[in-house]
Amino acid sequence: MLAALWLRAKGWALGLSLLIGGLVVTWVMGRQRGKKVGEADAQNARNDAANANARADQLEARHDTDAHVEQLPDAPPQRVGDADPATAAGQLRDHWSRD
Repeated sequence: MLAALWLRAKGWALGLSLLIGGLVVTWVMGRQRGKKVGEADAQNARNDAANANARADQLEARHDTDAHVEQLPDAPPQRVGDADPATAAGQLRDHWSRD
């Protein structure tokens, strides 16, 4: 009788230990998976922030360039054939004209 009771208690203890062990393993694996997802989300957020900063820098540089270009004087209108050889139009004429 005592041996049968001992076997039954041993079986319950073993089953309960396996159940608790399975729950612990599942919990640990879930935490590891959650950490990986969290790290990926954090990396994506860092990438998005870096891209936004790069875009803002690009737009600022573009604005500065446009502001400087707007301050340049307009070239007087002229025909390419009559252009001074020192100007871009004159150099274009000399380069592309047929001899």
